[in-house]
Amino acid sequence: MFHNPNEAAAVGHFNRREALEHLLESYSAPKTETVTVEQYKKWTPAKRMAFNDRRSARIAGSIVIETPSIRELKLECRRAAQFANRAVGRMGVILTGPATMGKTTAALRVMVGTFQRHVQRYPNWRELGHIPVVYIEIPSGANGKRVMGAFLDFFGEPAPNRMTLEERTRIVTSILTASNTSLVVFDEVQNLSGVSSHGRFEAAQSIKNLMNSVRSVPLYVGINLDKTAFTNNDLGAQFSSRSRLVKLGKLDISTPTGQSLWGGVIQGFERQFGLLNHPEKTLLTAENARYLHTRTRGSLGALSRLLSIAALDLIDADDPENERITIEQLEDIKLDLTTERELLGSKDNVGVSRRGKGARRAA
Repeated sequence: MFHNPNEAAAVGHFNRREALEHLLESYSAPKTETVTVEQYKKWTPAKRMAFNDRRSARIAGSIVIETPSIRELKLECRRAAQFANRAVGRMGVILTGPATMGKTTAALRVMVGTFQRHVQRYPNWRELGHIPVVYIEIPSGANGKRVMGAFLDFFGEPAPNRMTLEERTRIVTSILTASNTSLVVFDEVQNLSGVSSHGRFEAAQSIKNLMNSVRSVPLYVGINLDKTAFTNNDLGAQFSSRSRLVKLGKLDISTPTGQSLWGGVIQGFERQFGLLNHPEKTLLTAENARYLHTRTRGSLGALSRLLSIAALDLIDADDPENERITIEQLEDIKLDLTTERELLGSKDNVGVSRRGKGARRAA
């Protein structure tokens, strides 16, 4: 998990070097503390509060369940790293899917793994001036200068408007080379589709030229990139021909394999939450699993938010004997607008609306 309440750098997003390095350095695999209701009730209020703070921090710190797609993403990035030092024929990875699929969270898992491998290889990476991982978001209305400006912002370098694209690119290339950067993550790449064809071409060309000049693995992250000009026009063909595509999508439960995967995801969340009176498989009845799939439309990101909010609410209530997620509780939790709209517009909404009695009986 990612948590250190004493560090201001952990607050906010991680498109700045200090914030990202703090986030990656402070990562530790989430560990569930096994405590019984009886033990908890014997503790002092201070000990209970500390325990609850640890549990809440772990849950709020983005519990990640490794699906086959996430494992595929990590594998493809590792493979691309094997080719990073070649003069030609280097590889990148494109991570795409609809909104709310957890793409940035998945990319963060790759950043953690890459950072840890880099540190193992170069224990004195700080003294060497390395920046193992770089993360930028493609700004809306991006052109080449703005993309390179996002890099300079990440590094904390000035980017005066009078500085040309060539000057910015030269500085960024120099920093990435000197920093021996292993991975460069370009997030929100779909923003390239919202600009003029000239601006889009310039931005994409500047990214291509940059990554041709450095030995870092590029990971491109965005919404439905396989359906945009980023991979489909003449310039896009250069990205698609040099990158492996990994898609994060909604999980399907129409097959026994899909049902097993969905059940494993639910059980994974139950295991990692560490609620005091919620045994694993509590939510794994056929009706409950179906309810959760319909309610979230099979989105792993939506499922994570739904169950995490429920777990945090139960911890906050400090009622250990009732620390069990129920469908009744889930019915009163709102999800993101995209998921709610999909549910309201679906025929599956019958009996599963927010106040649907049929869904409550499924508990």
